[in-house]
Amino acid sequence: MSTLSVADARAQFSKLVESAASTHERFDVTRNGDRVAVLMGADDYDALLDTLDVLSDSEAMADLREAQESLARGESFSEAEVRAAVKRRLSA
Repeated sequence: MSTLSVADARAQFSKLVESAASTHERFDVTRNGDRVAVLMGADDYDALLDTLDVLSDSEAMADLREAQESLARGESFSEAEVRAAVKRRLSA
């Protein structure tokens, strides 16, 4: 993550927006040395919001923990088993 002053960010705004959108780089923007804003691409921002939604959903988090525990116990399906189950479901 790069850090720029408000003045530098203003002078390079179009270039920074293009970089944030195409390379997923984030930019800290400072005023008088204090971090005041972050510039990031819209796709990255949307992904961040999606992550926050999942993390704030206690039921989804419980399901994820249960899945991790199942994997740790070796309770999983092979790729072939999953493919066969999907094929059976699609043909039903």
